[in-house]
Amino acid sequence: IELQTVRSRGKMLAELQRDYEGFSKAVRLVMQEAKGGRLGEIYGPVSARIRTEDDYTVAIETALGGAMQNIVVGSEADGKAAIRYLKRCDGGRATFLPRSTVRGKELRESGLNQCPGFVGIASELVRCDPADAGVISSLLGRIVLVETLDHAVDMARKYQNRFKIVTLDGQVMNPGGSMTGGSASKSAGILSRANELQRLAQRAKALEAEIAQQDAALAEAARAAAQVEFERTALQGKLRQAEDDVLRAEGELQKATALYTALSDTIESYRRELASVAQRTDSDQGRLSQLEQDASAAEAEAARLEAALAEETQGQTALSQQVNEQNEAITALRMELAAREAEDHTARESVERLRALAEAMAGDRAQKEKLIASYEADAARLARDIEASEKKREELERTVENARLSLQEAIAARSETEGRRNRTDKEAQEKNKEILDMEREAARLEQKKAAAAMEEQQILDKLWESYELTPSTAAKEAAEIESAPAAAKQITDLKRKISSLGTPNLGAIDEFERVNERYGYLTGQRDDVLHAKKELENIIKTITQEMTEIFVREFGRINQYFGETFQEMFGGGKGELVLEEPDEPLSCGIEIKVQPPGKQVKTITLL
Repeated sequence: IELQTVRSRGKMLAELQRDYEGFSKAVRLVMQEAKGGRLGEIYGPVSARIRTEDDYTVAIETALGGAMQNIVVGSEADGKAAIRYLKRCDGGRATFLPRSTVRGKELRESGLNQCPGFVGIASELVRCDPADAGVISSLLGRIVLVETLDHAVDMARKYQNRFKIVTLDGQVMNPGGSMTGGSASKSAGILSRANELQRLAQRAKALEAEIAQQDAALAEAARAAAQVEFERTALQGKLRQAEDDVLRAEGELQKATALYTALSDTIESYRRELASVAQRTDSDQGRLSQLEQDASAAEAEAARLEAALAEETQGQTALSQQVNEQNEAITALRMELAAREAEDHTARESVERLRALAEAMAGDRAQKEKLIASYEADAARLARDIEASEKKREELERTVENARLSLQEAIAARSETEGRRNRTDKEAQEKNKEILDMEREAARLEQKKAAAAMEEQQILDKLWESYELTPSTAAKEAAEIESAPAAAKQITDLKRKISSLGTPNLGAIDEFERVNERYGYLTGQRDDVLHAKKELENIIKTITQEMTEIFVREFGRINQYFGETFQEMFGGGKGELVLEEPDEPLSCGIEIKVQPPGKQVKTITLL
């Protein structure tokens, strides 16, 4: 906006300079004809041929006076051609300064540079084309610039008013002792306009460079924003990955839990089977012991019977019947012994089988116990893994929840901020456009006022230089005509007096009437400018009041929404926005005060 303002003002000043606004009609006509190539070497007004520092513009413009509109030409022939053109088109009068003939004399006064307040010879304080040096010297070579009017008075008194002295603020000590002075605008002159145009061009370049830097910074910020967006996308991917890890961990936990349950059931089954095998082993051991006892008893009975049989045989009993019976009994016993032996062998085989089975069961039991221990170790490891997975799952759930809440808060804050920024940018653009339009209008009116003031000053200077009259004294000299005879008599008397005075300036009366008419016109223009300025000030005041009302109203709504949103986000508490200076809402700062639940009221800076 500042660059647009600078460019707009620069364009307006360039157009004023191009159209020679502020110059007389004759100057404008000659320069337009010269641009069309229909005149010879026309170099332009004196004001366009010189440059000076800002500190000296008012003094140089005052020193030149009406000579600022004198036109520099190449030769006398070029000046004659321009004068013929003005006469032909009735374009008014202008003064021409031929380079070939105009030569100036530099002021030669001893001790000037030693005087208090001395600044310099005017011709030495301006810059110009070397070809224009004679012209500029003729206009400014005998004019001295001093700092203040007191310095000018002292210098004029010292040198008996032999030359013209001008102060930096535009007060003049004329040769002969007369004084000219009053207020002078520092921005109303043509030289000031040229300097301002140069400053605006430099400012525009500086602003363009700054805008280029800001664009680079904006590009860097956009790149950073893209990087942040990329990181946010990556974090969302990590969030989804974490959610997948949580789901996978939950699945693994379920599978581990099922495996743990199955292993527990298997271990319990093995334990029941081991108890059954141990019970069967104890039963087989008892049966084996009983069979061994029976076998031992049968062997002892067989030995006894054999001994008895041997005694009976050695004794040769006579009882055959008894022998037979005994033989039968022996046979029966032997059969029974054989049966007992077979039974004993069977029992022994059973015992061996039971022992093998017991050994196998014992080995199987140790293997089962090892397997059970392994299963128990696996179950303990799985329990630890399950516990770790559960902790990891809870941590991941907390991380996911925190990330989700942070993301939701960031998205909500971003949406709200973007909405506020868009609304504020739109309102700011509208207001800035209105302000820019008003600044342009004010600049145009100010320039118009400056041109009018410049022309008025030139007219006053010409009135003084030509007739040594001020507007007040000229008005006092004016008189009304009562009748034609009286006027004729008065004219005769005046002509006689004029004749006694010598060669008169026949165009003085017409010039005065023209100047007076121009003065009335410029005064009306000035009044119009002041009226327009007052209207602009009223418009600005009205706009400021409307902006203040809109800002206060919308600020109250934002404060209300901020408090409601704060309570929703924190589950209670209090948040409010406070203007630091309620009487100056458009220029004061804004303080944010919040009170989370259970906390004291703090400002954002303290938090």
